[in-house]
Amino acid sequence: MISKEFHASRRALYKDLLKDESVGFVFSGREKGNKGDQLHPFTPYANFYYLTGFSQPKAVLMIIKTGGKISETLFIDHPDEMSKRWLGIFYTKESVKEETGIENVEYLERFEDSIPLFRQRINTVENVYVDIANWEGPFAADEAQKFASRIQNYNPTLPIYNTFRDMALIRQVKTKEEIALHRKACDITTEGVKNILRHLHPDMYEYEIEAYFDFVLKTSNASHAFPTIAASNINACSLHYVENNRKMLDGDMILFDLGAEWEGYASDVSRTFPVSGKFTDQQKELYNVVLKGQEAALAAAKPGQPKNELQEISKSVMAQELIKLGYIEKPEEIMNYYFHGSGHYIGLYTHDVGDENAPLEEDMMFTLEPGLYFDNLNLGIRIEDTLLVTKDGCEILTAGIPKTVEEIEAFMAEAKGKGNL
Repeated sequence: MISKEFHASRRALYKDLLKDESVGFVFSGREKGNKGDQLHPFTPYANFYYLTGFSQPKAVLMIIKTGGKISETLFIDHPDEMSKRWLGIFYTKESVKEETGIENVEYLERFEDSIPLFRQRINTVENVYVDIANWEGPFAADEAQKFASRIQNYNPTLPIYNTFRDMALIRQVKTKEEIALHRKACDITTEGVKNILRHLHPDMYEYEIEAYFDFVLKTSNASHAFPTIAASNINACSLHYVENNRKMLDGDMILFDLGAEWEGYASDVSRTFPVSGKFTDQQKELYNVVLKGQEAALAAAKPGQPKNELQEISKSVMAQELIKLGYIEKPEEIMNYYFHGSGHYIGLYTHDVGDENAPLEEDMMFTLEPGLYFDNLNLGIRIEDTLLVTKDGCEILTAGIPKTVEEIEAFMAEAKGKGNL
């Protein structure tokens, strides 16, 4: 588990965002209903968890910066005996104080009375900061948005600032503790993909082979960073196919997009494998086009390199290779087969926050995932790795997964020889 000191260091950076005579709020979020009396598993809002390390719903972090002093208070729900009996959830102000290292912990019933805007006749607060992500669109206001509206209605002249973008820029560069958690997630993912390769063969259903990845995650006490894509044949040409219910045949390729999450930090890998263990000549040549595109971007990935240019590097290389092979005549025609960006930041979210136009810095983490999709060939190919920017280049944290044609075929042949297939 990441340390209390880590979260305290993140709160120090958050406090620097606040002007004097200000108060800032970050909400953990609330559970969402699923079926009947069931709830979806709760994941705290990432910026809240990043600042506190507390992972329960209905909590609020309030930081006051006024009169030359800074105070921080964490407001928490008040679990009752039924929560303890039925769900095993019970915590107190004292236990949360010990867990988070935050000195002032109060129950939610004291939240409104503690807000300096409301409790003082002479109000010294000149600015309010509320962290608002608004993932669900403008017509599904979350708790933070509703709270900001209340403040605005209370005093329309009071400036309200959203700290979401500033926090995104802070989260772009990872600490050593965060990198260690990413490494663990990538190690589990690597073993999960190898377990897939040990058991992949024709006449399986996509969900059957997916289960071999799930087994490794479950036995490692890890969770999924996102729903697994196991897309064979034409299904691989649908970028976010998740039905995973087709029966695979000899001669098919299958595209996996998957990742483990460890202590809140994600990994993300895409690989495309021949179901039989052997590439056809056409599959091999097109697979190598995508691989060359990724390798070119990997070679360019180092501090100072604008992240968004890596997309164009991959695309340019793949276009030239497709021209050589006769699939296209002009570079721009690659867009008939290439439909997405080449990668994204990764962190507490799989598709993490950050400035896509920023130059890379040491200890940033992101993915590279070029792909080509040929509906007429029932073939989609994507190759993705999770990467750490180093002092003079980048480290592939998922490098242990077979990636070249030769590595894949050799690994699957060895597994078959051992009787796994």
